[in-house]
Amino acid sequence: MNKELILWISIIIAIIYLAILYMKGIKKKKMILNTIIAVIFVLLVNLIKIPLLSNANNEEKDEEVTTTITTKTTTTATTTTLLVTENPTTTKKITTTTKAKTTKITTTTVESTEAPDYTGTTSKGYKIETKNGITYIDGYLIANKTYSLPKSYNPGSLTSTTKSAASEMFDAFIAEKGVKMWAQSGFRSYDTQKSIYERYVNRDGQKAADRYSARPGHSEHQSGLAFDVCVTGYACISSGFNDTMPAQWLSENAHKYGFILRYPKGKEEITGYKHESWHFRYVGKELAEKLYNDGNWITMEEYFGIDSKYQ
Repeated sequence: MNKELILWISIIIAIIYLAILYMKGIKKKKMILNTIIAVIFVLLVNLIKIPLLSNANNEEKDEEVTTTITTKTTTTATTTTLLVTENPTTTKKITTTTKAKTTKITTTTVESTEAPDYTGTTSKGYKIETKNGITYIDGYLIANKTYSLPKSYNPGSLTSTTKSAASEMFDAFIAEKGVKMWAQSGFRSYDTQKSIYERYVNRDGQKAADRYSARPGHSEHQSGLAFDVCVTGYACISSGFNDTMPAQWLSENAHKYGFILRYPKGKEEITGYKHESWHFRYVGKELAEKLYNDGNWITMEEYFGIDSKYQ
């Protein structure tokens, strides 16, 4: 029950109470006294009941987390029962293993928002480095379904280099086509992405949402290096933008300003996301030229020899 509903219920009760007294012909002085009592009643209800309801909601959230951990622990316990039946002498050893797994689950829950260390090399020999939880391949920040950003990573907006290059690209389009182009959706924090992703999951289911929306920590928008483009008079951030004049212009010219078409058509199995003709990522002119590949876009996953799959 929300605060507004409690407030209105308490007010209605107070009004009904005063109305009954009025119809009974209560004297003026007593009516004033009872009105004061009614006001105090409303205040007390809203001061006492609302915090209790708020605590109840928090407890419900805590129960949901506990349920997730309990489910995992129960799976381990089931395995233990089967092993004990086959060889009772190993009961002590199995119990120790169960405790170790429980500890691991707790650690994972605490550190779930932090990116793991992927230091090494890719399948094509490019160097992978993890700095402050952020993964770089050959010096380029990577954020996809495999490589995540920590919750703490928050540049607050698009980087200054990205903004400058985007302005140059937008101005060139406007000068050539006479139509306004702008970045509709740029930087998103971890928490903002979490809210967006969960809304899509609730609406379409997780499998469908994973095709077009990143899980929190896996979105390029959190990097401050990517944005979604909109153009006056055209569908904005939707499949209706595909195959339009602006989409074609961007596909043919974005690399000149250091941007890449991050999710090209026909590359969903590689990038993990369906084609988005409006999503562009800044990588600098040198790499953008290579990935442009004379109009046959290569993805970052293909170029560096990495994958994009949730673990």
